[in-house]
Amino acid sequence: MQIRRLYAHERPLYAEHLKRLAENDRRLRFARGGVTDGWIDTHVAGIAEDDLVLGAVERDRVIGAAHVALSGELAEVGVSVDSDNRTGGIGSDLLRQAVTFARNRRAEKLYTLCLSDNRSMVALARRSGMVVHYQGSEAEAYLDLPPPDSVTVGQEVSIGLFAVFHDWAEVMDSYSEVLVNAMPPISLDGLPLPLPEWLGGAKR
Repeated sequence: MQIRRLYAHERPLYAEHLKRLAENDRRLRFARGGVTDGWIDTHVAGIAEDDLVLGAVERDRVIGAAHVALSGELAEVGVSVDSDNRTGGIGSDLLRQAVTFARNRRAEKLYTLCLSDNRSMVALARRSGMVVHYQGSEAEAYLDLPPPDSVTVGQEVSIGLFAVFHDWAEVMDSYSEVLVNAMPPISLDGLPLPLPEWLGGAKR
């Protein structure tokens, strides 16, 4: 089993995974009833190009998935796993990689909405450090995200979350920012600048 990004041409595999979910599992995943096969096809077709669809792939079959939608500083995530594969930690692995993806795009908060009776998702959110708030029949979970660092950038490159050039450019931009923030400025003679000059003081 491999966890990796699903490319645009592989999104039908994601739809097939969602269609294998039982009626109640579909209700829990999308926090609504009436999730038909046709509704799933429409939903998957409407996923934005810049969204992440992360799949747990086994023999060309998606047995678990996470969808991360970015909106400014917020990253919303939804997780689903086939009923026969829910005891191996796949959901936790998917959510962990979703956090990496969101951090590298400078999202400041991870968010998920589920029904309050979705005990599996609530438990997963709490295990991942998310703060859960209940409001009527729904539960919202949030996780504050730190900025990207060399570890998160390296993780994304190593597992191939980036898929197209603009994603690669975003990751390299994040990595450049990490390096700049981690190292003191260097003067033209190759020596670190004194602290007052870093802060805009008088130059030598």
